[in-house]
Order: sequence, then C-alpha cells, then structure tokens
Amino acid sequence: MDPRSSTVLTIIQEMPQLTFGWTDYTLFAGLLGMSLIIGFYFGFFSKQDSASEYLFGGKSYPTEVYYHGAMMIISMGTAVITMLTTVHIFLPVFYNLQIVSSYEYLEMRFSRKHRQLASLLYTISLLLYIPIVVYVPSLVFAQVTGYGVHLIAPIFSFVCITYTSMGGVKAVVWTDTIQFIFTLGGFFTILIIGINYVGGVSRAFEIASEGRRLEIIDFDPSPLKRYSFWGMTLGMYFSSLSRYTIAQKFVQRFLTIKQEQDVKKAAYLTGAGVIFLQSCCILYGLLVYATYHNCDPLTTHLIKQADQIVPYYVMDIVGHIPGLPGIFLAGLVSSALSTMSASLNCLSGMIYEDFLDGWIADSPKKDAKSANIMKFLSVMIGLITVALIFLIERLGTIFEMSQTLSTAVDGPLLSFFILGILVPWVGKKGAITGGCASIVFMTWLLGGMQWHIFHKRIVTSNLPLSTQNCSFPFNESVNADVYQTTPISTITSEDEPWIIFRISMLFLHLIGTTVAIIVAVLTSIITKETNMTDVDPRHVSPLVRRFLPDKKYTEVPLKEIKKEKD
Repeated sequence: MDPRSSTVLTIIQEMPQLTFGWTDYTLFAGLLGMSLIIGFYFGFFSKQDSASEYLFGGKSYPTEVYYHGAMMIISMGTAVITMLTTVHIFLPVFYNLQIVSSYEYLEMRFSRKHRQLASLLYTISLLLYIPIVVYVPSLVFAQVTGYGVHLIAPIFSFVCITYTSMGGVKAVVWTDTIQFIFTLGGFFTILIIGINYVGGVSRAFEIASEGRRLEIIDFDPSPLKRYSFWGMTLGMYFSSLSRYTIAQKFVQRFLTIKQEQDVKKAAYLTGAGVIFLQSCCILYGLLVYATYHNCDPLTTHLIKQADQIVPYYVMDIVGHIPGLPGIFLAGLVSSALSTMSASLNCLSGMIYEDFLDGWIADSPKKDAKSANIMKFLSVMIGLITVALIFLIERLGTIFEMSQTLSTAVDGPLLSFFILGILVPWVGKKGAITGGCASIVFMTWLLGGMQWHIFHKRIVTSNLPLSTQNCSFPFNESVNADVYQTTPISTITSEDEPWIIFRISMLFLHLIGTTVAIIVAVLTSIITKETNMTDVDPRHVSPLVRRFLPDKKYTEVPLKEIKKEKD
C-alpha cells in the first residue's frame, strides 16, 4: 500500500464522526410513519372513486454559496420577474379556458399531437428530476447514519409512493401541511443557532467578504462562466418559466382555486415565499462558509462529496442537542417527499388524460376505474424513478444535475407555450418543427457536455478554500497528492472540449427555447401559415390579443337568407 494513502486513512480515523442518536431516529421515523398513516386513511376510509376527486382533492443553494459565492442572490430578482410573467401573461389564459391540464391548452391552440408531445416531454423531464429530489435527502441520511444511499433512497420512495397512490391529492395536501411544519421548524432552528455560532450575521458577512463569497456583480458577457449577472438573470428566468410557470404540477394546484383574483394572490404569495426561502438558503451557505473558512471538510476528507457539506455542518453545530438533527433531516426529507408526491400525482393524471382516457369505454364505473388506473401509474412511475436514482449519482453536484439533465426537453416544451400564447403568427407546423429541432440539438449538446464531464475534461473550479486552522492532525500536501482532481491545464488541445460544450449550465434552458422559437417562426413563414385570423383570441395572452386582426364577416342580403330557408 502507498504509505501516503495509509497516512490519510489514519488521519481520517482520528477525525470526529458525526452520526444520529436514538432521539433523532425517533423523530425522523415519526414523520415517515405519519405520512403513511395519512395515505392509508385517505386511501381506505375517505374514498376517492372518481378521477376529479383523485386529481384535485374535490375541485442546493447553501452548497453552491459555500463553494462559488452568493451570486445566486441575483436570482431573487429573477423570481420577481417570473412571478409577474406568470400572473399577467400565462395564468389568465389557463384560468379563462378552465382547462384540466396545462397541456390541454396546446391541443386547443395547435392540435392533439402537440399536446401529446408536450405531455411526453414533461413526463421525461419529471422522470429525470424526481430521482434528484429523492437523492438529496438520501445522501444526507447516508452522511449522518452510515447507511448506504442505495438502501435509503428506495425506502423514502416507497413511503412517498404509498401515501400518494392511496390518498391522491388529499393525502398530498395533508402530508404537505405536516411536512411544511417540520421543514420550517428544523430550518429556522438551525439557522438561528448557526448565526449565534459564528458570532452574528455581521461577522458571517465579514468572513464571507474576506473569502470573496460576496462578489455578486459580474457583468462578464462570456457564456462560459459558471455564474455571471447574465446567467443569473436571463438564464435563470427561462429556467424558472419552465420549472414553475407552465409546469403541470403547479398549474394544477392554482387551477383548483375558484376565483381568478385568488389565483393571482396565491401566485404572488408563492413567489414571495420562494424569494424569502432563497434569501434564507443564501444566508445558510454564508454561515456554513463562516464556520469552515479555515478548515474545509471536503479538502480534509471529512466528507466525500460536496453536497454533504450542509448535513455535516448541522451535525457539527447541533449534534450535541438530542433530536434537533432529526428534526432537520425530517424537514429535508419532507421537502423531497412533498415534491415527489406532487410530481407522481401530476404525472399519473396527465398520462391518463392525454394517452389513456380515450381508450376507456364510457360506463357507470368509468370514474372508479380511472382512479385505480392513476393509482397504478403512480406506483409504476415511482418504481422507474427509484431505478434512475442509481444512475444520477455520478453526474456532478445536485445543483448541476437539476440545471442540466432535463434541459433537452424543458426548452422545447417551454417554446410551445411561448409560441402559443405570445406568437400568434406561428401555426401547427412551425411549433412542432421548432420543438423537434430543439430536442435534437439539445440532446446532442447535453450528451456532449455530460460525456466530457464524466471523463473529467470539464472541471469547475471553486473559490479559494483553506485548511490552515484545522483542530485535528492533517497534512494538506498528502491530501492534495492523493485526492486532487486533474486540473484543466493537463488536458491537451486535442482533448479539450469544443467551446459549445463548455457553456454555463444556466444558459441551457435559454438556448433550447431560443432554438425552438427561431425554427418555428422560420417554418411558419416558409409554409405560409401565418394567418392570424384563425387564432382564437382566448388562446393568446391579453397583452397580445389587442394586436389580432378583426374577424371579417361577409355581408349576405336578408332576401338570400329567406330563399335558402324556403
């Protein structure tokens, strides 16, 4: 054995091991048990035997801030713009049409094929996103318990699949309420203790400033930079539109509200909540950096992956308080289960409505049969996502995966809604041609990026980290020798990726959407399907409706009408 590796192993064994106590396990198990009980109750005692009842219930920031700085604070402004776009451009169209699915709109505006393609794209997008959501708490649980991710992830998924498939939206809403309490309780408790731990907010900002974590203004126009003002505004704006504004799981919940004014209020409150939580997560990241600015856990190998920095931090500062780490992890798992349950419920209903409903014969038992089919779909989708969890763990950090994996379909999907609601001169051929062209291009781009990342030809550098004041024996030169990643400078010119594969992940949604829109507009012009008189005014945004041409009617003499009747 290499003596340097032996030295590292000895050092690691001397480092503090931070794990759960029995109180933490009790509190954590209580949350999962409560979720299962709610699912069983609504599944067996509060029957939901119709499709509408089942669907409607009766009608990674801290890690990124620690390693790359607080530039993500700019995204709060982007969230405001996204909220205004949602409320004033998209939601009025969806609400006035009283649609069941956001993709039902595409059938009205274009055709049935457009709706089915969009549903397929969204299904793929969520199937790629749900495993990431489950992987996050599984990774954390593995850090604080010692159990493997491959054991923990299926257990979490089973709990979520059970209460979602049995109880439908009613179970999701009730468990969301309980999980929301756990999430906020654990989050803010740790936040307050963390502020006191470093000596106050001002001290945390002072340390962060010295470590360059508060350098948030960078107008460099290069799209190759991981974070810049343009990436956090333009890039994140299109990402937010794709993830929230047109996402069926959010539209479905907004459309259960009866009054349009209440829908707008709900959207505003959601946006305000997102901004508030984003600011708290950024502060969280700054507190973590203030704690470890002179002894980085990843460099010292206290943690194995960058995404484990937050759970390690929690165990480090409050691990001595019985139950508090359990509350924190319960909150993190709660958020994941909430997202997964909403996604499962959304996908099962969408697949049924768009692909299966026409094959089910009308009968008195159709509603009950439909509800059972959707429950079965929830289970199958859940099992598929469990299988995908074992594939995503090799694809970078949580934030990187969430911003890249689904962009091959998210950009084209967003383009359908932008073209339909804001570009009335684009017709059926243009929209579907643009979408397909974008899918092909983005699949090639994303595939190339992931291939180069897997072979370590694209390496993202962090802001400076230090191990100068570690309280345990540590030889930084040994660690650097054994664990250092191959730097970019060692890559030959022949192996260096094309510049397009080195574009920041924040621009991927923008690129996919732009390609689709350009191809769609050109196709509609070439095929001469730009006649806007055929567009139903209800299918476009009120902001665009005023530019539609007036309907032309042919005057027919009253005598001719009488003759036809005779």
